[in-house]
Order: sequence, then structure tokens, then C-alpha cells
Amino acid sequence: MKVRSYHHGDLKQALIEAALDLLREQGVSGLSLRAIAARAKVSHMAPYSHFRNKKELVQAVAAAGFDELTRRLIELRKVYVEPGERVLNYGVAYVQFAVENPDLYRLMLSQSDLGGQRASQERGSREGFQISPRLESSSRRPFELLRDEFARSGGDPLRVTARAATAWSMVHGMAALMIDGHLELPEGMSVRELFIMAVSPAMMKV
Repeated sequence: MKVRSYHHGDLKQALIEAALDLLREQGVSGLSLRAIAARAKVSHMAPYSHFRNKKELVQAVAAAGFDELTRRLIELRKVYVEPGERVLNYGVAYVQFAVENPDLYRLMLSQSDLGGQRASQERGSREGFQISPRLESSSRRPFELLRDEFARSGGDPLRVTARAATAWSMVHGMAALMIDGHLELPEGMSVRELFIMAVSPAMMKV
């Protein structure tokens, strides 16, 4: 995944991009402040101008991942009008994102506690686990877009959220199975084709 280009002199964005490059090449084990600074071609102390520690930088990377996923979902709104079509294609886009960016996807979920769904209840409740405001906001956005589509059909808000959560859980589960190697993509089949074949229309019906 490539984050949008940054303006010259934007050290914070440069560090996030450098971290994304290292994550893609070496996985989470490659993310150290010193390595990120070296990739960004700045001094090893430079990251501390914007991040107090590695945790803050990693959460900024996770937030950038959620922002990119959100951008992809919003783009689909321009292509698909019907809620049912949007929900289906949101699911496809989610799984494709995970398959294309497995290490980033795992990082996003590990830092946001399952995409922000329990962030409010658990924020600060575990030692060393505190979600930044930016990450909390970014991690909620994809689910909010999905829930908005279910809400368009009206009905009880609790039921709307429950239906959206069911669809979200199914998509999340499929993504996890694929990137962990438990569900292989058949030869000649795209992620989209597999997703449509595997998903019951009733589950995604809005």
C-alpha cells in the first residue's frame, strides 16, 4: 500500500511512508525507530519530533492503513448505487485489501483492537494498550460506512448495527483465513469471484 505523497519537509508523513515500506519488505519485525529513520534518511532522533515512542508511530501507520481502506470504500460509492451492491463490493474490497497488504492488515487490527469495535470500552483498561484519537477515529470509519448502507433500509438501529456486525464479522473472518493460508484462492479465480461464490446472498442482503 502506498500512502499519498507528502509535501517536501513533511517529516511525519515521510516516517509513516518509510515504516510502510519496511513493513511491506520485512514485516513487523523490521519496524524499529532507528530502521524507520534510516529508511527516511533522517537522524535516528528525528522520529521523536513527532512520536514519543515506537508505539505512537506504529499506531500512525495503522491509522494510515484504515484511511486507505476507507478511501477505497468511498470510491465504490461512486460506482455502485444500490445498498446491496455497495455492501457486497465493500466486502470484496475489504478482503482484497487484506490479501494485498497482509502485514499491514494484521498490524491495523492488533493496534486498533479488531478495528475499533471495542476501543471505547477497553481504551486504557489494559496495561500498555491505549489507542490514539486518530487511530480510534480511522479504525471505526470502514464499519461506519458499512452500517450506513444497512441503515438506508430503515428499521431499528440496534438491528441495523447487528446486521452490519454480522456482515463485518464474516468478511473479517474470510480475510483472516486467506492471509493465514487456511483458505486458498483456486487457480484462475479472483478474490472477487471467490467472495461472491462463498457469501450467501441472504447474509449480505440489505
